[in-house]
Amino acid sequence: MAAPARPFFCAFMAFTPTQQEAIDHDGNLMIVAGPGSGKTTTSVAKARRILSDPRRSLIMVTFTKEGAEEMRKRLEKAQVGSGQPPIAKHRLRVGTFHSIALQHLFEHRTHEKVLGPAQQGILLNESLSPFSSDMELVKDIRKEFESYMYAIDREAHELSGPAARVVSRYMERLRASRATDLYTVMRDCALFADNGTIPPMRYTDMLVDEGQDTDELQKVWIFAHARAGINVTIVGDDDQSIYEWRHALGYSGMKSFMDTFGAKRIELGDNFRCREEILTHAVLLVQNNQNRLAKHLVAQRGPGGKIASYHTASPVSQCKELADLISRTPNAHSNVAVLARKNKSLNDLELSLTERQVAYVRLGKSFWDNPWVATYLGLLQSLVDASPVGVFGCLGTLGLDDAVKTELLQSMRGRAEDFLEAQVPDLDSATSTDAALIKEFAKFCKYWRDQLRSQAGGSVDEVVLDVGKWLASKQRSKGIKEVIEGAAATLKMLKGTISSRLSFIARNKNSTETGPVTLMTMHASKGMEFETVHVIDAGKPEDGSDLVNTEAERRLMYVALTRAKNRCFVWYSGEPHPTIREAQLQVLHEFDKLLEKVNS
Repeated sequence: MAAPARPFFCAFMAFTPTQQEAIDHDGNLMIVAGPGSGKTTTSVAKARRILSDPRRSLIMVTFTKEGAEEMRKRLEKAQVGSGQPPIAKHRLRVGTFHSIALQHLFEHRTHEKVLGPAQQGILLNESLSPFSSDMELVKDIRKEFESYMYAIDREAHELSGPAARVVSRYMERLRASRATDLYTVMRDCALFADNGTIPPMRYTDMLVDEGQDTDELQKVWIFAHARAGINVTIVGDDDQSIYEWRHALGYSGMKSFMDTFGAKRIELGDNFRCREEILTHAVLLVQNNQNRLAKHLVAQRGPGGKIASYHTASPVSQCKELADLISRTPNAHSNVAVLARKNKSLNDLELSLTERQVAYVRLGKSFWDNPWVATYLGLLQSLVDASPVGVFGCLGTLGLDDAVKTELLQSMRGRAEDFLEAQVPDLDSATSTDAALIKEFAKFCKYWRDQLRSQAGGSVDEVVLDVGKWLASKQRSKGIKEVIEGAAATLKMLKGTISSRLSFIARNKNSTETGPVTLMTMHASKGMEFETVHVIDAGKPEDGSDLVNTEAERRLMYVALTRAKNRCFVWYSGEPHPTIREAQLQVLHEFDKLLEKVNS
C-alpha cells in the first residue's frame, strides 16, 4: 500500500496550483495537459515525489526513444540538482511501449529472436512487391496491414484481397525467418496481461506520456495494470491527437480510462508558450470539435502576439514570397519553423530558400536527398574532385549492363581523372554500342571540366545548367526531368564555385538539429516551440482529400498554431482551408501588409 500523499517541494522550481495538485495526487489520474503547460516538468516532479518513498517504484512509458531519453535525462538532472542520489534501476523503468512490452513478455514467456523495425520493413516491402507499380494501392494496403497487425481479434478483421495476400506473404516470410516481430510482441503482451496469462509488471506506479496517442492494444495493457491495483497516471491532450493512421484513440481512450477507473481529472490549462492572440485563435478553431474534453486555457504571457493568414497567387509565389520575407526580416526569423502538411511543399520552399542562400535545417528527407538529385550533385562533385562514384552513378542512365559498369569503375582505380579527360579504356564486357555511349559521356565530362577550369565569366553557371540538362534528357519520366531541372536552376542561382554551392546544400540537408529556420511537417512539430511559425500550403484541396475527417483537421492545425510563441502566419493560395475561417484569422493579400505585420 502506498503512503499517503504529501506535498512535494522543489527547491529550484515553483509550480502552479494545478501542477502541484497533479504532482501530489495518488491513485489513478488523468492529467489533461494543454500546449505549453509544462507537462514534462510536471511529470518529472511527480515521478520524483513517487520515488521519494522507498517502498514505491515507477514505470514511465513513452512513444519514442527520444521521448524516453529526454524523460530519463530530466529526471537525472533534477535528482543531481537537488543533491539527491541517483534513483536505483530496479525502482525506475523508462522506455517505449515496445521496449517495455519486450521486457514484460519475455520475463514470463520463451525468448524469441525479435526483428527490429528496419528488418520488419524489409519483409513488408518484399511482401508488397506484387503491387509496387500502384503506389496508391500500396499506401492503402499498408494501412490495412497495420490495422490487422494491431487488431485485438485478427480473426474478425476483414481485409481486402490485396491486403490479405500481403499479410499472408509477410507471415510466411516471418515464420521462415524463425523470428517474431514487434507487432506480435506488443499484441501478445497486451492480451496475455489482460487475460492473466502473465502477471502485471512489478511496479507500484505507472506514468504514461502522450496518452492521447495510445492505440487499442496499448490501452488493453495499461488497463490490465490499473485493474491490478497499480496507480496509473496518464498525461495527454485529446486536442493534440494527430496520429489517426497509427490508430491513436485520442478522446475516446482518455475518456474510457476516466470512466472505467474513476480516475481524477486535473487540467493544466496555463499556457506559458503562446501570446494571447495566438492561443485565442487556436482555441476558436479546436472548440468546433464535438468529441473533445472541454478545457479552459489561459495565455500566461499575455497579449502582444501576431497572427494572420496570407493569400498568395500560387504555390510557387508562396515559396518565393516566404523566402523573401525570411531574408528581409532576420530579427523576426531568428527562431522560426515552417510547417506543411506534405513534404512536397517543403521541397519547393527548400529551392526558394537555397536560391536566396538562406540557411535552414530540414527535419526529414530533404529535396536534395532525392535519388536523381543526388545523382546530379554527385556528377558535379566528380567534375571537381575526380571521384569515380559520381561518374558511376550516371552510368545507369546510359542503359549499360552491371558488368560493364563494374568493369569501368574498377578501371578507374579510385580516381576518375583519366575518364574525365576523355581517356576511356577498352572494356571486355562492353559492346560497340556501349563503348560509343561511354566515350560520348566522357567527352561531355571533359568539356564540362574544361569550362570549370576556364576563367570565362558564367562558366560555372553554364556547367551547372548543362549537366542538369544532359541528365534530364536521359530520363523518360516527366516528373524526374522536372526534379533534375529544378535542382539545376536553383544551383545556378547560387554564387561561387561548384564546391561552395555543393557545400551550402550539404550543410543544410545534413544537419540534425533545429536552426534559425527549421522546415518540417505539421505532424513532426508536435512537442516543439518557436518564436515564429509559418504554416504553408494551407489551401482547400481541390479533391477534398484532407477534408474527410474535419475534427482531425482541426486538431492538426491547432497543433501547428500552438507551436508559435510570438508570431504565426498561415499561407495559402486558391480557396482557404476551412480551418482558416474557423480560427477566424485575418486575411492579408498584400506582401507589404504582411511585412508590416511581421515588423510591428
